[in-house]
Order: sequence, then structure tokens, then C-alpha cells
Amino acid sequence: MRILLLVLFSLLCISCASTKKPVLTSVAILDIKPRYIEAEAFKRAAEYLTGKENLGDRVIVRTDRSERAGYYFVLILDEQVRDLPAGTYIEGEFYTPKSLDAQAHIFQLPSKIPKSKEIFIGLTGVDWPNESDIPAAWRFTIKNSNGEVLATKKSYLWSF
Repeated sequence: MRILLLVLFSLLCISCASTKKPVLTSVAILDIKPRYIEAEAFKRAAEYLTGKENLGDRVIVRTDRSERAGYYFVLILDEQVRDLPAGTYIEGEFYTPKSLDAQAHIFQLPSKIPKSKEIFIGLTGVDWPNESDIPAAWRFTIKNSNGEVLATKKSYLWSF
């Protein structure tokens, strides 16, 4: 009898562990925190030993991967970033002092994503040459690999 109960319990545990989470069809951007961040703010102790950038539990995408200093928008989601469908990307549109026209960038999320609800999106390199400048307006749209909108959020001034 014990063996039968043990087998049934094992099957129950295996079936519960193997069920996949449903694919997200929408997500909410709860808040966006814009700010300028210096390159040194991204350095961790491990980087001094290995020479490689250690992102830790942060999801960071930049317009210029070789430059860290820049103007960042921290998107705070209501779901884990790793639960977004594979191939998810973010369209970012910005009005900056650099041009009268809106700048548009596509930010592809990395394939390996840590457990986090935040995404750091950075305008770096030539896309953000002056730390004293501030974007006038912005809009972010999170889309799945088919281009279907999962979430969108814009600044107050984007409406004008």
C-alpha cells in the first residue's frame, strides 16, 4: 500500500512540476523612472576580476552596447520579464534636444533573462551625448515576436 501511495504522490508531483505557465498576452508597465546613469554605476566587484560586465539580476538593453553611460528609462512591470514570450522586443520613441523629430529604437530582450520585473533601457553613445539633456517626451511599446502589443506607456507630454 505504501508503494502505491508513493507512486501516486510522485506522479502528482511530476505532473504539477511539468505544467507550463500560460503565455502572457498582456503585461502592464506600472511605472517608468527616467534618469542619467554614469558608467561606474554598472560596475560590480566581479567585473574587476573578470573584465566582463556582470548584469546580476538586471535586464539592461542599450542603443550602443559598448557604452554604459547614458540616459536610462527603468520600466517596472507587473510580471517577471522572464515570463514574457520569446522574441519580445520594445519599441522606444523619444523627443530629445538632439532633433526636432522623434528618435525611434528597437530594443530586443536578451534570450537569457534573470528574475526581475525591471528593464533598464538606455540611450547611450551617440544617441545620448550630453548628460545634462533631458528627453521632452517618450513612449514605450512592448510587443511579442508577431508584433502584437503587450503593453504601452507614454509620458504626459507625448500626447501633445
